[in-house]
Order: sequence, then structure tokens, then C-alpha cells
Amino acid sequence: MDEYTPCKKPDPTAREAIGNVMRLMRVQSRKKNKYNARKTMVCGHTFDSKREVEWYMMLREKLRLGEIKHLECQPTYTLLEGFRDNQGKPQKPITYTPDFLVEYDDGRREVIEVKGVKTRDYVLRKKLFLHMMRDTDIIFREVR
Repeated sequence: MDEYTPCKKPDPTAREAIGNVMRLMRVQSRKKNKYNARKTMVCGHTFDSKREVEWYMMLREKLRLGEIKHLECQPTYTLLEGFRDNQGKPQKPITYTPDFLVEYDDGRREVIEVKGVKTRDYVLRKKLFLHMMRDTDIIFREVR
């Protein structure tokens, strides 16, 4: 009986076929955003929608003109610190990331949220954020 020796070189056609199948699976797995929003990158920042980009460009122009003192994109606020539950399992913190934090020349600070669809998760985080910020001078503004 002859001894079995595997091929030293992989079959290039099989490799190409596997690559084609994997590419096809990746293309099929890309879902369209259910809210029809397209991620857009401008000036090194990634935004979730074109409307956010429009607001960013408008705020940048105001910053350039001196109407705004400071502009921060997507600041993160911790609404509830992480903790360990009664079984010792760590629980992650709950955070809220609005679209913009704007500081005006007169000292006012405003959080701007550009929103298309209000999800249940967003409504809950907004309420927690408003509760946390009730004693501060930060103004919350939601725009459509």
C-alpha cells in the first residue's frame, strides 16, 4: 500500500473559492441601518448621521466667528457607576454620550443631542441625565 502524503502546496482554486464565499458572507451580513442613518466622517470625527454633520459644521462656524468659546464632540457622562451585584458579578457603568457640548462666551454650557428617532433606551438615558444635571448650569437641547 502506498503511503499517503498531503500536498505541499494548497490548491489555489480552493483558496480562491473560500475567499469568495467569505467575501460574499461579509457583504450579506452588512445590514442597512434601520433608521436610514449613514455614518459619516468629517474632520477626523465620526458622526452617526448627516444631520449631526450639519450641526457640527454650523457649530464649527460659530466657533470660528467667536460666538462659541468651546466645542466638544461626543462627551461621555457616567449616569450610574459600575458595581458588583449581590453575587459578586461586576456590572458595567451606565453612560450617556450626547452629540455636542457647547460652551458660550457668557459661560453658559449646553448639551446638544441631534435626534431622529427616540428609542426607549434614549428616553431612559435622557431622563437619568436630566436628573443628574438638575443642580448644574448645563442646558439640555434636543434638536431634530
